[in-house]
Amino acid sequence: MLCGDERHLLHVYATWNRWAFDHCGWNRESQLFAANEDFEGRTVGRVEITVSLAEFCKTRIHRMPHQYWRDPLSRAREYVNQHVPPWMAAPL
Repeated sequence: MLCGDERHLLHVYATWNRWAFDHCGWNRESQLFAANEDFEGRTVGRVEITVSLAEFCKTRIHRMPHQYWRDPLSRAREYVNQHVPPWMAAPL
């Protein structure tokens, strides 16, 4: 997610079938955008990541997993596993 022509991303999230996963768990992508636009007071845009993790981190000035104090992958997996993905949830 990006505001205008700013270089740094506002927010990074994963998607699946119009659902978004971020630090708040699974939400409709449209609701995630609405909440961020409301907070920012301006329109935000979607930037699809089409390069490797290393290239993304280099271009967007993000740390690679090995640059964190401790291995973030186990913490990330533990967090992700706390949230039932939409494809496993009961139909709405």
